[in-house]
Amino acid sequence: DEASRERFIYPYMEQSSYSTIDFLKRAIVYFGYQPLILQTDNGGEFTYQKKTNRTHPLDKLCEELKLQHKCIRPRTPQHNGKVERSHRNDQERFYNHMSFYNYNDLLVQMKRYLNRSNNIPMQVLSWKSPLEKRRELETL
Repeated sequence: DEASRERFIYPYMEQSSYSTIDFLKRAIVYFGYQPLILQTDNGGEFTYQKKTNRTHPLDKLCEELKLQHKCIRPRTPQHNGKVERSHRNDQERFYNHMSFYNYNDLLVQMKRYLNRSNNIPMQVLSWKSPLEKRRELETL
């Protein structure tokens, strides 16, 4: 969530259009609302942009949901700075320090990590956690 910085994460065994669509559906359920805009990079799991005239499955879903799908310019990860930073934080706070017995163990540990992560106060949010900020925004 752009305003509260609340995050949703879910692990997949592969990067594919199928897992991207599943992730978006899970995120909508998790947040309890549908976003207006989805911003992604130009990976094959997100778009066929400039490669074919076919419509990518994610774009089909976005059309159904009346959701704008915005792709950042190629080779400009800085345009997705918040996402890149969150990936780095996940690496430093979670993946570097954890080991998983199996996929189900990963799911359990990731759910705990997500809860912990969304409760960490952030300077950019005036030292509120993303969950505190979301509650504040919901009362407006």
